[in-house]
Amino acid sequence: MSSAAIALQKHEWIVILPDHEGVLQKRMQVRPDHLNALYPSIKSGFWKLGGAILEEVIKEAEGPRIKGSIMLAFAESKEDVIKALQEDVYFKQGVWDWNKVQIHPFKSTFRQPL
Repeated sequence: MSSAAIALQKHEWIVILPDHEGVLQKRMQVRPDHLNALYPSIKSGFWKLGGAILEEVIKEAEGPRIKGSIMLAFAESKEDVIKALQEDVYFKQGVWDWNKVQIHPFKSTFRQPL
């Protein structure tokens, strides 16, 4: 394999994005913008998975108690993932606690539809 082919190889990155305390209302307010902006990157295959981290399983008659996000990126570098995250409305609006964000190289062993 040539060095150019190796340089362009993409990898999975698991991203753990805790929220700041007390931002649920702000999160829900900007959520439509967050999802709309993600769509092109989902369609292109950059984002493979995303969703909310919950305080506990949602119970009937209660809304979700969200404490952050989990995302799975398919990108060439950690820097590409950071750039995408910093363009996100949750980052720009201060929903995610950037000091606690974790980005790890990841290798899926299997994926199972729900």
